[in-house]
Amino acid sequence: MGFSVSASAAIIFISFLMVAVTLYNAWDNVYAEVQAAQEDWYNLKLSQLNTLSSLDIQKSSVSTGTGSSGDYYNLTLAIQSNGVTLYVPHWSGTYDGKLVTLYNVDDDNVGFLSNDYTYLLPGDSVQLNVTYIPLNETRHTLNVVFGNGCWVRFSWYYNTTDNAVYVNTSRGCPTEVS
Repeated sequence: MGFSVSASAAIIFISFLMVAVTLYNAWDNVYAEVQAAQEDWYNLKLSQLNTLSSLDIQKSSVSTGTGSSGDYYNLTLAIQSNGVTLYVPHWSGTYDGKLVTLYNVDDDNVGFLSNDYTYLLPGDSVQLNVTYIPLNETRHTLNVVFGNGCWVRFSWYYNTTDNAVYVNTSRGCPTEVS
């Protein structure tokens, strides 16, 4: 009554085979995940290297008005893509340090002129409107962050002497992926 040596050896051998198969599957899954992460990293890096945006001055504009709270001006900034195709619904923004929704100009006075933007192709531009800005020489900033982490920053002020808006732009990408 008991196991024979050959039956015990078979049980141990089958156990080792099951352990080996389980370890191989785990190793293969980990290897596939590492390869996928590396590929995503390379794609993100290529996207960031080729994200080139600028201000399209010909499509940008300024208008002034008078409201119940005084004189104001509206600024339309045309963001042009000079690099890769950008997916506009993934954009986010901050205006003077406050998070803004770019799809509804009514809630925070910042938004797209049109709601039908999906992809921004190289050479095309998206018009972003900032409304009801007090007509004084206060400096304002608008940061627009793209889906891949790159950003474009607009800084401007209204010169009451010249009745003109002076806009500076800068752009960059996060340095974590390098």
